[in-house]
Parts: sequence; structure tokens; C-alpha cells
Amino acid sequence: MGINGEGIAYIDQKPVFVEGVYPHEEAEVEITEKHDTYMKGQVKKITWWSKERVRTDYPYMIEEGAPLFAMKYPNQLAHKKQLLEEALWKYAKVRSSFVRDMHGSEITLGYRSQCKLPVQESHGRIMTGMYVPGTNHWHPIKYSLIQDPDLERARKQILHFIDHSDLHAYNPKEEKGLRYLVIRAIDGNIQTTLITGKDKVHKELIEDIMSIKGMSALFQSVNTDKKTIQIFGSEVHKLAGEDTQPVKLGEITLHLSPRSFFQLNVRAAQKMYEMAVSKIDECNTLVEAYCGVGAMSLMASHKAAHVYGIENVPEAIKNAQLNAQENGIENTDFLCMDAAEGLNKISSFEQVDCLLVDPPRSGMDEAMIQAIEKAAPKKIIYISCNPATLGRNLKDLKHSYHVVSVIPFDLFPHTPHVESITVLERG
Repeated sequence: MGINGEGIAYIDQKPVFVEGVYPHEEAEVEITEKHDTYMKGQVKKITWWSKERVRTDYPYMIEEGAPLFAMKYPNQLAHKKQLLEEALWKYAKVRSSFVRDMHGSEITLGYRSQCKLPVQESHGRIMTGMYVPGTNHWHPIKYSLIQDPDLERARKQILHFIDHSDLHAYNPKEEKGLRYLVIRAIDGNIQTTLITGKDKVHKELIEDIMSIKGMSALFQSVNTDKKTIQIFGSEVHKLAGEDTQPVKLGEITLHLSPRSFFQLNVRAAQKMYEMAVSKIDECNTLVEAYCGVGAMSLMASHKAAHVYGIENVPEAIKNAQLNAQENGIENTDFLCMDAAEGLNKISSFEQVDCLLVDPPRSGMDEAMIQAIEKAAPKKIIYISCNPATLGRNLKDLKHSYHVVSVIPFDLFPHTPHVESITVLERG
């Protein structure tokens, strides 16, 4: 299985990547692309089915980025662990014996707490959908088995109300209309943002959406930029309801603004965060880089005399500061800075005992690696969502640190993505 969940076969030792075929299956395949080092193929007929496959007629596996939907869940976990092990050996020569057992998700359906869906109009009706990966082909999605049931219910009701309003799908020439629908539903509490052109959302539509069971807030963000890949515009305005959305993680309560990043699988994320915090030794100074809204900084506040969180998104830092205040945690400071810049600043006046990092899929850049070498923390807890970039970073860190353990977590059932916690010690 490839890193994107595709099957890999070989012709004259050259790999052929085929979407929709699992390991141990045989299929009739048409070669669609030929390159110097690899080829791509399209499955025409599966002639030998794997025992790992389950019967399903779910039509949106590819659009929702869930190519493993038709694979038994224990087998998904086994393949993901193997992908992690292969990446760590390929890039950093970390042996598979350091990789612990996979922690699976308690729920495999209805776990996604947020959607950011492009909108189009079809036969006079507003519809949400997704783009087929690697293309600009929009495909309507009538229902989702992966999204939270409260989110799905709200999505359908919102579309119904919009259909009976004067709001249409986005027209780039007029710079008006609904461009994206963003909904987050956690524990029955629903927050919605309409990404529009230069539209005024009428009072009747606001009242209709706010009447939906569990709806706590409605926001609007204007985005008319034709070239951007960003969903939100430069500003977000509240139309009705609460300023932030609460989410309970163990003993702490977080407050999320519409643009604040938070893990989609909330309960699995909580277990991963708890595991990461358990690996932190009691110390004087703990630093969390890429801290987001401060979840792990606050969860780990009892482990250190002082905790510093670093994040370059101003809105997330405001959330983190509010979260510390609301939870009565006084030994935290949150800095709105680049990760490397923030770590350099803190290490210039304090010895960093433990560093907690949760970088984006691109991993840590060279400046951050250099900042870590300079700060020289005794211990690093590295949360990764990309085995390849984790492997590259570990290769650089292995000059001064050794890997103690790698603990994989599945936060995204039916997708090829795997999260992991790597514990490193200096020397």
C-alpha cells in the first residue's frame, strides 16, 4: 500500500500506483500514465478480492479522502503502522522495534467534527460537495458517514434554509454568493461560518440558521480572492450567537474561534494529548511550539513551574490566552511568534527542560532544527501527522538526540493518515 492508500504493483520492477486496489488483490488495470520511475493505472476489474476487504456501496470514499473505507479496520491499523515504520527507516534509519502498538479510534464513523465544503448550484438548488483529489472536478455529496451526525443534520438544514433565501452560489464575476460552508459540531454544540462574496446576509436567514437545534453561533467571512487557496477571508464577523465554541478535554475547557485549528477526531485527539503529556517529566520550563489554542500547554501545566506556548496565528494565541484565563491556569505564557524565533527568545533567558512540538504536515524547518540544537532541551515530545517529514526531522535530530519510542495513533479512520508521538532524549 502506498502513502495515499493506493495499491502498488510492479511491471519490470517499476512501481505502478493503482487507486482502489488493496494489497494481496489481483486486478485488470489500464496504464494511464508512464513516467521514468513509475506508472499510474486505473482499475477496470478486481479479479481476486482480499480477505481484508469488506462489502460497501458507499459512493464518496475518494471524494472524502477515505480510500480505505472498504478495508477491515484492524487491517487499516496494521497497514498504517507499516507505513510509519517504513518512513522512519527510509529517512532516519529508526528500527521498527521502537514503534509501539497502534492506538485505534473508538469510533470509525461520524468522527469528523468539522467540514469546509465548497458550494455550487445544481438545478436551482444549493449543494455542498468536494473536489476529486488531484483535480478541479467538483462532485456533490448528498450525505456523509464520516462526519458527525449533528454536523450532517445541520448541513442539510442550512442548505434547505439557503435554498429558500435570496443567497445563491458564488459568482466570481459579480463577487457575490455563497462560496464555502464551514461547520464545526462538538458534543452537540454547532458553530457555522458562511464564506461569501460581498453579500449582506438577511435577518430572516440568520434567524432560520440560529433556530437549528444546537446552533450556538453564525459567522460570515468575505473572500473574493480568485487565486487564493485559503477558505476564510481576512476577517470574520459574528452574525449571531456566541463568540467562541467550547470543547471539553478532560479537566480543561477550550474556546475555539471559527478559524482556530482543532483536531477533527476530538476524543481520539484527547487520548493522544494525554499520552503526550504523560511522557513529560516534572521540570522547571516546558515549551510547546506550534501550540494552536493551547490545549496541550494547559493539559501539561501541572508538569512544569512555567509553560510557554508559541504560535504564529494571532487568533489562536488570543484563544490560548482566554483558555488559560477561563481554566484558572496562571503559569502559562503564550507568544505570537514563529516557532524558531520564539524558541530562540525563550532559550536566551531560560534553560528549556522539555520541548513539545506539533508541527504542520510539512514538519519543522531548518531554522527550528537549529533553534532546538541551540536550546538543547533534555527531552523532546514530537507529535507528527506525516511519517515522511517526521523521518526527515529525526534524521537531523539524531546527531544530538536518540529515539526512546514512537507511539502511533489513528485519528482518521478510513484514510491513510497516521499520527504519532515520538519521545526523544538528549545524548
